[in-house]
Amino acid sequence: MKLNQKLIASSLALLIANSSSSFAAGYSTELTSTSGLGNSYAGSVTGIHDVSDMFFNPAILTDVENSQFIFSASYIDLNINTKGASNSNGTSRSANVSDAGVNGVLPALYAANRINEDAVFGLAITSPFGLGTRYNDSWQGSDRAIASSITTVNINPTLAYKINNQLSVGAGFQAQYYRSQLTNRTASVYYSKVQGSDWGYGFNLGANYKVNDSLKFGIGYRSKIDHNIDGTVQAQGFGYSDMQSKTSTPESLTLGTAYKLNPDIELAYDVTWTRWSRLKSLSVNAYQNSALSTSSSYNWHDSFLNSVGANFNLNNKWLLRTGLAYEKEAMTDANRNPSVPMSNKVWTSLGFNYKFSDTFSVDAAYVHQFYRNAVSKLNATSNGSASSLNVHYKTRVDVFSLALKKEF
Repeated sequence: MKLNQKLIASSLALLIANSSSSFAAGYSTELTSTSGLGNSYAGSVTGIHDVSDMFFNPAILTDVENSQFIFSASYIDLNINTKGASNSNGTSRSANVSDAGVNGVLPALYAANRINEDAVFGLAITSPFGLGTRYNDSWQGSDRAIASSITTVNINPTLAYKINNQLSVGAGFQAQYYRSQLTNRTASVYYSKVQGSDWGYGFNLGANYKVNDSLKFGIGYRSKIDHNIDGTVQAQGFGYSDMQSKTSTPESLTLGTAYKLNPDIELAYDVTWTRWSRLKSLSVNAYQNSALSTSSSYNWHDSFLNSVGANFNLNNKWLLRTGLAYEKEAMTDANRNPSVPMSNKVWTSLGFNYKFSDTFSVDAAYVHQFYRNAVSKLNATSNGSASSLNVHYKTRVDVFSLALKKEF
């Protein structure tokens, strides 16, 4: 299959430019697949959608009959409001912030090509991690966060192999670009800014097992990726320095099953564990000016996403999708940082696939997340800050996603 090089180049440019809105646990974006979003990702590890399911399990590619190309784009409306921000003494400064969330568009690109009867090659370009928040310069928590952004672009070639008619396995290599920029205000007037980037590398594995034509199971694993972020740190009144900071994006494990009640109705369940407990702290080591070195405490916990979904074939052109999920967040009141003020949430989703022809179709999905109202109770030493922070967060997320799918 010959892929349009200009399309791939422009898609990659869009990924780098726009992948900075947090959506799911920690600073995951979870905006990797339009068809998967329609089911709140239920069934993705078993491959009930299309080749975009290779993100969760590369082994699903053995079900591909023809070469396939998918380009999707998801718009996220992230609304974060703070109420009653104060320190432990009750002192409040700009206590309420209206909409600190940064909206954005996140594209994803997938391609798959059959090598022979048993082997299939796949390529995924996604943005699995990212965040974007922006508070008022004078708000109560400005010494912890004002503007924060994390951008990732993950290039993931994979290979799937069918061992027999029931069992398939897959493996892939991940090359991930990571860029971050964090600003806050030291004391009452001085601003600090940390920015840097790095390439890191990892792998992913998966297996798919078909019990019969109606029932199948899947498992998929994505490794952690270590990043040595090189960049700069600067603060008014303290100077400028080159710096390095080490972090890791977490590994994840997804298990799931799908069952066809009849030719027109399919049910699915997935559970995904993400090891956010790796994020204990984050240190910035300034080379030329040790006064600019900092250390922030996070102490996050592992997160879990449980998803259920159903697909309904209406006719040979229309397929409807729906999904429901519950996600346990990585943060608690004692370690919820304003850069990523996420909390436990419920997903609801709807989607469809419409076939214009046997080889060309469109997917669309809508997701709304109901967040538990969250509280931060950060002490004076957490996150490298000299002051405490008590604040209530009210968060709302809406996602609109569209994908074009072409078979060759």
